Amino acid sequence: MVRQPLLWDTLAAMDLGSADTGKVLTVVSALTGSDAVSRRLAELGIRPGARLRILSRTSGGGAIVAIGDDRLAVSRAILTSVEVADQVPAHG
Repeated sequence: MVRQPLLWDTLAAMDLGSADTGKVLTVVSALTGSDAVSRRLAELGIRPGARLRILSRTSGGGAIVAIGDDRLAVSRAILTSVEVADQVPAHG
């Protein structure tokens, strides 16, 4: 079976650390280099297809990220390992 390209496969992606504060984004991938960290991010909601928004930046280069009703403090290292794209439009 051939995998059909997902809509976010065609969007220009950037790392989460480069994204603008306040903009709604869709997670494309979270490649941390560690299976345990990637699994934990998925448990927290940072997984492909998830929509999130950077609420604010921290002085150490991290950020407070909103995923649904949850707020997460995310380090600079994690921000640079999460690839996002502009919000994927809803299918209709």
